[in-house]
Amino acid sequence: MLITSLGHAGLRVETPELRLLMDPWLATTGAFQGAWHQFPSNAHLDTPELLDCDWVTVSHEHLDHMDLSVLSRLPERTRVLIPRYPSKVFLRRLRDAGIANVIEVSAWQRFPLNTAGDWLTFIPEQSPMCHDAGVLVCAGGASLLHCNDARLSVAQGRRATVEAGGRLDVMAVQMSGASWHPICYEYPREVAERLETEKRVGKFKAVTRLLRGVAPLLAVPFAGPPCFLDPVVRHHNPTSRSPGIFPDLEQAAGWLAERLPGVPSTYWLPGDTYELPSGRCVREPRWQDFSFADTEAYLDRYAAERRPALEAVYAAHPDPGDDLGERFAEHFARLGELSTYFLERIAMTVRFEVEGPGGGCWDVQLGPERARVSLHGGDGAAQYRFRVASRWLDPVIAGRVGWEDLLLSLRFSAWRSPDLYNDYLVGLLKHADADALEAVACYESSRDSGETVVVEGPDGSRYEVGRYCPHAGEDLTHGAVVQDGVLRCLGHNFDFDLSSGQCLNARCDPLQVKSEVAQSTLSSQISRQ
Repeated sequence: MLITSLGHAGLRVETPELRLLMDPWLATTGAFQGAWHQFPSNAHLDTPELLDCDWVTVSHEHLDHMDLSVLSRLPERTRVLIPRYPSKVFLRRLRDAGIANVIEVSAWQRFPLNTAGDWLTFIPEQSPMCHDAGVLVCAGGASLLHCNDARLSVAQGRRATVEAGGRLDVMAVQMSGASWHPICYEYPREVAERLETEKRVGKFKAVTRLLRGVAPLLAVPFAGPPCFLDPVVRHHNPTSRSPGIFPDLEQAAGWLAERLPGVPSTYWLPGDTYELPSGRCVREPRWQDFSFADTEAYLDRYAAERRPALEAVYAAHPDPGDDLGERFAEHFARLGELSTYFLERIAMTVRFEVEGPGGGCWDVQLGPERARVSLHGGDGAAQYRFRVASRWLDPVIAGRVGWEDLLLSLRFSAWRSPDLYNDYLVGLLKHADADALEAVACYESSRDSGETVVVEGPDGSRYEVGRYCPHAGEDLTHGAVVQDGVLRCLGHNFDFDLSSGQCLNARCDPLQVKSEVAQSTLSSQISRQ
């Protein structure tokens, strides 16, 4: 098996009988309304020879993974494989873009790639709130687990190892987040830095625990960070440095080398190749003098090269007409009819301060029973506020891009009070589909909360808690840390008060917590696991 890094989360996998592209992102216009760009540039890889492949996997519909500029140029014979999610939004989005030969693959289904015995399978996140998936490829006698942006559990990783025959040769893991919090929120600088540090360290710890539990022969941090070349968002580039939420590959690899010496790790830049089973790595010569530690001059040159592409992005997002507010109201009226389960758990007023032509101050009351829109907002109380230019909001309301595309563009500012993350608000916006929302409601309503596990803090305190996080089902046996009476689930960094079970930083059902347990109880609990 020969693996070629395409930059970001993109890989090309080759054997004598197989040519496979995985989440290739090559668009010169970047992603998320021109905000994100590949870092460093992978433009030299965009050749007809690269696109000459049998298969392409696309893990999810984020535009740094679902690059329509690539998928629309594939040979006619090439088939595109995607995970089968609870809704058909992903499939429809590809077909509406004219992408042919799209095949949905069910979770853990072994999909044959040829007659030589090569196959792959998709491994979606446990909770249907997040439509993302890892991909396990077994080809040419070697195995690769490409995690994409999916937060896989230790149990899922171990099952992948078993499915691969007991050995996982390469495991590519995302260690740079994809988030707009806290960098788009109106926090004091010291608060933002504290939150960024918590997110960075939480992500690193979660990946470390996953790798420790799965023990691949080689760990490769990838899938980020992006860089920001548009002058309007270029101030986000420093978030690649500590304590920022977009750590670069050198920082990620350094963390793993220091804290997980038993698992060999490295990182690849665009064009680097890695051969299995020999372990031979050939570095792309163009990166000989490149360093993540000093990128200002590089980013200046890169931004100059991409200026025509950025101008094209702005031209594709003209100012909207005066009917934007009316269409905005219709849009949220439709969203309000999709799920009473979500509306009950949002139950707040969200204010949109839309700047530019066609804009205004618009309030949306979401729940607890219905959605109401006022295009003359600003007088009453609001718990959330988004400030955004009308040119970036318009394509969301028109249905050309999703809400998450806008949020990940970082082309907005936000404020909330109380300062609690509401997963249901984000879930309603990003899915905007009745089937997807119903899958979340069924998943959360049917979980068995009876199974427990004992967790221990650094001071020796022990608590018996529900084994699975009430947010997304993370197994707290492996995915939790305890500090100062608070349990943090490393799956999504939700904090739970161990005296009450209440979630401290998000809208979430409480964690089942029993009183502090003695050592004898601990031994009994361990024997039952």
